[in-house]
Amino acid sequence: MANSELSKLKILFIYDYFKTRVNAFDPNSYVTVNDLIGYLEEQTGTTFERKSIYADINKINEYIGKTHKVKSGDLWITTEGKKYRRNELDGEITTDEARLIVDAISTTAFVDTELCKKIINMFPTYFTRSSGRRVLYSHDEKITRRMISWLNNIRNGIERKEAKKIIYGYQLGSELTEKNERIISPLTLDWENNCYYVIAIDNTAAKDLKRDQELSKALRRYRLDRVANVLEVSNAPYIDYESEKLKSQELKRFIDNSVSAYSGDKVILVQLTIKGNTRKDVLKAYGAFSSRLNNDNNIHIEDDTKLDKGILKINVKTGHAPTLYTDLFELTTFEGVEIEIHNDDICKEYGEYIRKAARAAKLQSL
Repeated sequence: MANSELSKLKILFIYDYFKTRVNAFDPNSYVTVNDLIGYLEEQTGTTFERKSIYADINKINEYIGKTHKVKSGDLWITTEGKKYRRNELDGEITTDEARLIVDAISTTAFVDTELCKKIINMFPTYFTRSSGRRVLYSHDEKITRRMISWLNNIRNGIERKEAKKIIYGYQLGSELTEKNERIISPLTLDWENNCYYVIAIDNTAAKDLKRDQELSKALRRYRLDRVANVLEVSNAPYIDYESEKLKSQELKRFIDNSVSAYSGDKVILVQLTIKGNTRKDVLKAYGAFSSRLNNDNNIHIEDDTKLDKGILKINVKTGHAPTLYTDLFELTTFEGVEIEIHNDDICKEYGEYIRKAARAAKLQSL
């Protein structure tokens, strides 16, 4: 049997068994030689001798050691009495990491649900009947494959520094309306509101701007699910910063100064006092508000000495975008919470939005 073709394949079957059916991160995951003999007979229709399996395990360990796939001095396949286990391979995805990947796929509209099944099939020992039970609610609203192709087209534009023509519109029900063409030079992708955004230079807006001093005035953000098409364009230049360092700084500033994916044209400092009936009331409202900001460094605790009395003072450095006022209003919707804004200009503009809200609610006066 030693010279048969099946004997030559046997070592590959054993390697595959340990790789896919023995979990390096589970102390209760192991196999016996009898299990391997039964598995090999099931796969090949042949019964192999125990000593040949021992020899193959030694060869596999030798291969793994030579290719430095485990820590120096460690064996990949180890034995403890009749139980054979394996150690973690270098760079191997862990059980927790694989489950996080499946969770991420399940909850985003931008990934085909079939990918979940592929990941699960890649790591069968990570997703046993008990551990594979879905504990995270998955969202069934998935985007079209056509939109995925547009996303990849934009990725190519970023990597190859190619301008793109996008057809961009506004959502009305399930349709896009008010569509128009824009030539853009895509710089990077951002993720907000469970959606991709393309951050790009608007070629038309950048036409008369000096590089690099004024180019940031042409930075724009485009939400991918408002794109009706992405087209190749051969006669448009790719407009980019000459300095990569400045480009990185300006993109970071643009993203950090965004509020709920809307970028402000200038940076402002908002001083707030949050008042609540209890400490917990204030912390709930503060947590919701701070989660809206793109960068935790943009919020500073000015005074928390009276937090036990339900008073917290904060300073917020953020972009001056309309959504800022939405987030300020959200603070007041928490039961038992009030806010004081200590910036006159912000108070005035916030007041205008409140008056609009009062008219929408058919209030006679405010």
